[in-house]
Amino acid sequence: MPEQMLIYRLENLSVYYFIKDIFQPFPMISVVDKFPESIITLPTISVIPGKLSEEEFELGNSDRGLRTRRWFVDVYAINDTQRDDFAYKILNGLNTGITVYDYNEGFPPGASPSSINHLSVISDTYEPLNVIRTSENQVLYFRGQIIIITKNDKV
Repeated sequence: MPEQMLIYRLENLSVYYFIKDIFQPFPMISVVDKFPESIITLPTISVIPGKLSEEEFELGNSDRGLRTRRWFVDVYAINDTQRDDFAYKILNGLNTGITVYDYNEGFPPGASPSSINHLSVISDTYEPLNVIRTSENQVLYFRGQIIIITKNDKV
């Protein structure tokens, strides 16, 4: 029997598929779960897990603290308008938080995993970053970064 994925990995996958689903109607947009390591096919959206922290505090009889997660979502686009439109689409989708699914049951499209948790977005920011240029001063791509900070509602 294969080893079960930990909740942290399930959260990572849930955020990745959440963003992938936002752009599902647009097959020309590539959504990846890592920082692009080679030439980027534009447009590309990269979803990278960041800091995981738990702050202790007393809440009734609970011995757990507030666990927060951070994700970096980098948008690589052909121009600044496309970059901003994609970023705004992601930010708009975050309004209801992110459902965490049990991918131990399988992955889409072949399976429909059960909902096991929910991440509330406690902070999100968007920053257009510097344009990346070649040595000939040609624009390679426009980049922006969204930082999402969540808390797990069911910890």
